[in-house]
Amino acid sequence: MKRRDFLASLGAATLASRVSLKAGDEGPASGRITLLHTNDTHSRIEPFGPGNGAISGLGGMARRATLVKQLRQQLGPVLLLDAGDTFQGTPYFNRYKGRLDYQLMRMVGYDAGTLGNHDFDNGVGMLVEAMESMEQLKHANPPFAFLNCNFDCKGAPALGGRVRPYLVREFPGIKVGLTGVGVAFAGLVAPKNHEGIEWKDPYASLKPVVKRLREVEKVDLVVVLSHLGYNLNGSAPDDLRMPGEVAGIDAIIGGHSHTFLEAPTRVSQAQGETLIFQVGFGGVNLGRMDFAVTRGTVRAASGAAMPVAG
Repeated sequence: MKRRDFLASLGAATLASRVSLKAGDEGPASGRITLLHTNDTHSRIEPFGPGNGAISGLGGMARRATLVKQLRQQLGPVLLLDAGDTFQGTPYFNRYKGRLDYQLMRMVGYDAGTLGNHDFDNGVGMLVEAMESMEQLKHANPPFAFLNCNFDCKGAPALGGRVRPYLVREFPGIKVGLTGVGVAFAGLVAPKNHEGIEWKDPYASLKPVVKRLREVEKVDLVVVLSHLGYNLNGSAPDDLRMPGEVAGIDAIIGGHSHTFLEAPTRVSQAQGETLIFQVGFGGVNLGRMDFAVTRGTVRAASGAAMPVAG
């Protein structure tokens, strides 16, 4: 299906499933938000070339920027988010050490992201330099926020000063709280490359942050940017088990396992439903999740993976 047709069909399906979302029906206590997201883009600045099977011809930062711009023009409030592993995988990373990736993300208008294991491949110093290159861009978009609540960065203050445990963004009728978690370094990141940073259990780290977002910040929607992996079958913390371990999460935007999902997985708990979504790797898809909230309660949620095609 062509991207234009996909957008039209997705928009029609969303409208049909949410008859009550017309602007005239929404009171001051109602709001909606669209989350657009990527994960594990791995320095794929250009589309995949021939010989890559089903993903041949997909992806590319310029195409992603075009798709994001189209969606922002069509929709209401939008947050553009990333679940980590921006670095490593092409000669662009070898040459620019992540600076180009972060600068382009800033130019496209990403709002926030978390850190993956490959983002430490050149060490904390190089990671901070890439962050600094993003900060130096004079651009109209809001500043990009790096989010993580389970990395203790006291021993790496240059990084710690650039990573926050959570972010709150407010739009008409809806207040969104975002946080992030990262995978354990052991076996994935050389000790010298995460020097000064201590990994802590993500579930234990999330609980007080989600509690604060709910009870102090009074957010309507809690979103976790996770670089844990979709389903690790109990061998380590993952996204699929997260809703059962941490109450109060509405959406998990995942990465690390390169899992291709066509639509979010819905996990129901006593306290409500959590949508878990991950859209492969290399920027071949852009994830979309739509939420409508009335008086602090999510009353409609949907999502789909959108191919980044020419």
